[in-house]
Amino acid sequence: MLRPDTGLPRFKGGPLVPVVTYLLVLVVLSGLVTISPRTSPPPILGTLWGIFLVVLTVAAVRIEAVAPRSLLPPARTLLPVVGVVAAFWGLYNLVALALALGGVSGFEATLSRTAAHPLLYLAALFSSLLFTAVPEEFLFRAYLQQKCTALAGGITRRAVLSGIGLVAVLFALFHLPRWFLALGHGVGSALAAELLGLTLMGLAYGSVYALTGNLWLVALFHASMNHPPFIITVNIPSGLHLVAGVIEYAAIVSLVYLTVRVTGSDGTPIVWTRRDTSAPVRE
Repeated sequence: MLRPDTGLPRFKGGPLVPVVTYLLVLVVLSGLVTISPRTSPPPILGTLWGIFLVVLTVAAVRIEAVAPRSLLPPARTLLPVVGVVAAFWGLYNLVALALALGGVSGFEATLSRTAAHPLLYLAALFSSLLFTAVPEEFLFRAYLQQKCTALAGGITRRAVLSGIGLVAVLFALFHLPRWFLALGHGVGSALAAELLGLTLMGLAYGSVYALTGNLWLVALFHASMNHPPFIITVNIPSGLHLVAGVIEYAAIVSLVYLTVRVTGSDGTPIVWTRRDTSAPVRE
């Protein structure tokens, strides 16, 4: 089973705790980007940033009187998590190969750098998973999304969707220091497209987390989307990035939804499971 035997935590703090936590993240991130205004931060800085996010999130959930360990899925879910993500990228590569053989622009039937240097790719993927994806998803999905859901009413469908949507917007805005300070971009249509793409990404990751409650699954999707394991050469034209993103995120959520339906005890996807003895809420 993908889904761990956990549900919505009983947060004891008020709305000020997540607000202060998020603002601290933006302030520290802006400071780090100002100190090192590079597209990719030095490895040591990236490592420290990941550690900071984890420490800050742990501090926030402790203030909320929630055990940080309770937000982590058990190790037994790792194998099915890897299986789902591998299935997604296997299907993706089959489609990419078909498009390449069909002569579609942006897809070439030649080995990618990932296929040519698999060990280097795995190192980059592991680094992204450990210092970017897990810390960010721990903050945004395991804490902020669940906290916002609790504030919106707890276990109702409306509350769950509100939590997903609000945190998706916060996730998009979280990238603004990099956009303005590291990349030097301004306000315009490019920014609007960037924010829209990041919001869609946040909606996809939030939906995966709401369906499964599994931090490892959403983090592995996050890391592998940062470093796509393409077997052939794929260069999607910049004008089609948003369209490709919509298709990718829809495919991720659809695959996870179908997986939860298949593995659910009664064939219906669990939206959220409460920590008390009440019945779980199902869609």
